Amino acid sequence: MPLILVLGCGKPEPSVQTSDGGTSTRTDTNATELGIDVTLLDALADRLGSSEFKQIDSVLVLKNGEIIFEKYQNGYGPKQVHDIASITKSVTSLLIGIAIDKGHIPSVDDKVVDYFQDTAYAKSWPADKRMITIRHLLTMQHGIAFDDYDDPNMKRFKSWLNSNDRIAHLLQQPMGMKPGQKSTYCTASTQLLRQVIEQSTGQSVEEFARENLFDPLGIKSFEWERSPKHGIGMGFGADAYPRDVAVLGRMIQQSGKWNGRQIVSSGWLEKSFRPHGKLLGIDYGYLWYGEPYSANGKQIQSHLAMGHGGQFLVLFPDLQSILVIMAKDYDQNIDFYQLIQDFVIPICSKT
Repeated sequence: MPLILVLGCGKPEPSVQTSDGGTSTRTDTNATELGIDVTLLDALADRLGSSEFKQIDSVLVLKNGEIIFEKYQNGYGPKQVHDIASITKSVTSLLIGIAIDKGHIPSVDDKVVDYFQDTAYAKSWPADKRMITIRHLLTMQHGIAFDDYDDPNMKRFKSWLNSNDRIAHLLQQPMGMKPGQKSTYCTASTQLLRQVIEQSTGQSVEEFARENLFDPLGIKSFEWERSPKHGIGMGFGADAYPRDVAVLGRMIQQSGKWNGRQIVSSGWLEKSFRPHGKLLGIDYGYLWYGEPYSANGKQIQSHLAMGHGGQFLVLFPDLQSILVIMAKDYDQNIDFYQLIQDFVIPICSKT
């Protein structure tokens, strides 16, 4: 069954070949019923087809749970997985919330070292990192001097990625400050959350995620980044269908419910989106960003999962809208903020 049906959407209009070699689905019926001017959808499709945005592989826009715009380029389509990069972190945040909801994890203020007592790292855990809590990892306030945003050519990250033992390598990094003082973006730090989930639930992350998140949502495409030596990556490199990423957003917009089942509590989502610090000058919660846009003179808040290369899951709660972008903009040539502000926000603001 296509995921578009799981989303509760009507059958999309037939895909048509566009001049740039991609495919664009115009769901005019859904858009018209929602009062959206389809010329706005045409404008977005034309813009995406320009050379400026040739590195964008797919864009989906949902309004009130309906897919109103869907375009694929560069050989991609709805049944091809795409690297979601650090959107993986926000999925990890959901799993921590589910584990807390189910009573497996008592509190985000638990010390992370306590979840490593039955591992080879128990006696070698550095004293300067013993105060790091789950909350510190979720908010990137771990204090470790390992900043991905200050890492030319990702040399530090690649060194960690290629190390013989990623946990040991991370624990050997110096502390730049005490935990809880400032958010410092560090993908490697999220790897510690794997042990937290597995030790507390008695399941592998894959099993726990499949049973409590993906299967209830009908998501079959999610593939964790995997290394024979290190296992799965908790903060990077997963693959998924763009439509399945949209399903995650739809569940969140329904206060954590799906088909009558509470997947993750609304309380956890509220805490996840609450600002706990700032990264890149914008609010940062529990592995989620919060960035404001504007429409008709009003500020429009967003909840944002973002990944390297231009991977986005953006929720606009006040507009009941969702945006998914998948791209390969590794040179950071695209102004995604302006694209969203100028083309997506006008579509989603129509009621």
